[in-house]
Amino acid sequence: MKNDAREGDYMSHRIESVRALDDYVIQAKFLGGDIKKYDTKQLFDKLPQFCEFKANNNLFGKVKVDTGGYGISWNDELDLDADTIWEDGTLVETEKETNINKLLAYQLLLAREFTSTTQKQLSEKTGIYQADISKIERGIGNPSLSTLVRLAEGLGMKLEIGFVPRD
Repeated sequence: MKNDAREGDYMSHRIESVRALDDYVIQAKFLGGDIKKYDTKQLFDKLPQFCEFKANNNLFGKVKVDTGGYGISWNDELDLDADTIWEDGTLVETEKETNINKLLAYQLLLAREFTSTTQKQLSEKTGIYQADISKIERGIGNPSLSTLVRLAEGLGMKLEIGFVPRD
């Protein structure tokens, strides 16, 4: 399995958080720690609805991450998908993930997408509720070691866990 989402095309990128910066630029943090800036001004000529930012100064600052992290939106008419921001954005930095639940979420998502397995399929293979798999992938689950082993086996993979010195 490829460990780095930047190496493969199979990954649908997911946004963890977003914030509005000056001059119609947004900054998005993706699962895995990559932080990218995206200039929405490039959309003003292509998609006239984005000119709404000029008419309504407060609107741009109201950007939020959509459910699941597959995109961002300001309202029902103004949204961007995560892959567009990933592909056309500029990498600012990569934060090393320190939250073990978020790191686990990212690794499970990568493994599932690498094997082209849906949450529903994984649920059927493992007997683990799809809602519980979703919680793990959102970084809010607290799975047991035996649950992680079942997930790995359901994906046709092995689970590796280790202890490493702190920096």
